[in-house]
Amino acid sequence: MTDITINQCGFRSEVGTIEAVFALRQLLEKHQEWNQPVFSAFLDLEKAFDRVPHAGIWWALRDHLVPEVYISWIKCLYVAASSSVRYPMGSSELFLVTVRVHQGSALSPLLFNLVMDSVTKDLRKPPLWTLLYADDVVLCDTSVASLEATVQQWKDLLLLFGLKLNISITEFMIFLPPDSSVADNNVSVDGTPLLRSTTFKYLGSILSSDGDSNEDVNVRVASAWLKWRSVSGVLCDKSMPIKLK
Repeated sequence: MTDITINQCGFRSEVGTIEAVFALRQLLEKHQEWNQPVFSAFLDLEKAFDRVPHAGIWWALRDHLVPEVYISWIKCLYVAASSSVRYPMGSSELFLVTVRVHQGSALSPLLFNLVMDSVTKDLRKPPLWTLLYADDVVLCDTSVASLEATVQQWKDLLLLFGLKLNISITEFMIFLPPDSSVADNNVSVDGTPLLRSTTFKYLGSILSSDGDSNEDVNVRVASAWLKWRSVSGVLCDKSMPIKLK
């Protein structure tokens, strides 16, 4: 057994998207009660599972005190890993693959979590202020300047381990209490300003900068009605056998 930070909600037993969304909403609601803003950045890692170097996996396993015998067995799955490119006229010659976890392997999510756990251990803040769901990262802070510095630190550190922050898709939001406002500040990474959003879909839940949940409710109701309409032709047809319904 290996210990993974409680900041991580992805691919772990007894936690999932519900817990991550609930934790983030609790942080926002508690700050609203005290009329305090929350500044959040939603990091997007570019092809995260395909960029993990194999050397980083062995380092993360040792960092979590995994016995060497287990590491050797896992290495057997990756030794001389190769791939080829298929095209209309055939396939290319095999070439060695020294990065990425195996697609479709039940072990890959755990290996990725261990790598993220080891890479970010010196940057993570207490739960709620830093939330992870596999490669989905949410950073929260109480000021724009502090959030910008934190995002820059994450970007630089991830790059050292072969993981790349997709700046063009990474967004930030300012969650404001009712009837309040802050200066129109931007969050920049390497001089490139991040997109500021008023709504963001986080793990299937719509977050609004005003803290309201009506849009999320409306989306879920519309989705439920869409599912109902897709099956109502069968469920409401009196000629259809009950067994089929």
